[in-house]
Amino acid sequence: MKTNTTIFKGYPALTNSCYFIKACKIQNSLEQGIEYQKLGGLKLRKTKDLIRFKLGEYRLIFKRAQYGFIPETLIQRKNLPLFLKRR
Repeated sequence: MKTNTTIFKGYPALTNSCYFIKACKIQNSLEQGIEYQKLGGLKLRKTKDLIRFKLGEYRLIFKRAQYGFIPETLIQRKNLPLFLKRR
């Protein structure tokens, strides 16, 4: 199972330090039952089980699972259309 730590491992230290805490806060809020819309999340149109959050020039993608939300990936904004085409 993916975690925020494994997702941020491959990114530069500056990105890691800036956005890791925010990503953890988003995940904790989702686990507490706060709606993703109130946190700034949007459903992706092509795949209804994926939700994206803006983190600067990156997009944090969560997958809606049966028992909660799982962090899927962190990608640059410019690579989002390519990510969606592969789905």
